[in-house]
Amino acid sequence: MTEQTTNRRAEDKSVQVLATKIEGLAQDMSEMKHGIAKMADALTKLAIVDERQTQTILAQERAFKALERVEERQRQHELQCLDQDKEVRQLITDSNERLSIRVAELEKAEPMQAQTSKWVTAAVWGALALLASFIVPRILERVFQ
Repeated sequence: MTEQTTNRRAEDKSVQVLATKIEGLAQDMSEMKHGIAKMADALTKLAIVDERQTQTILAQERAFKALERVEERQRQHELQCLDQDKEVRQLITDSNERLSIRVAELEKAEPMQAQTSKWVTAAVWGALALLASFIVPRILERVFQ
């Protein structure tokens, strides 16, 4: 009986060791499941971050394209302004030349205008003198009557 008891005790110890190992394996598997669940959550968060980064990159590309369009419009506007500036400067130059020619013509005509002005002034004084020569005797006639 001692041999059977010893065998039985050895078997019980082996079963206990196996049970302990199985419990350890079960606990390890539980921890692995928990770790896998955490990894799945982390992977989901990573996918969300990746999607947001993708959207941000696309938005940034759209912004850069819009900025390029604005810069191109600005360059075209600046070129138009330069062309208009040249045209305005040319118009001013032409206008100044025409004014210079007109002033020169008027300056040439100035002596003639002075002469004409003298003639008109003399004619006005002559007309006044003529008028006075007719009116003064009549006024004097009435005053002394």
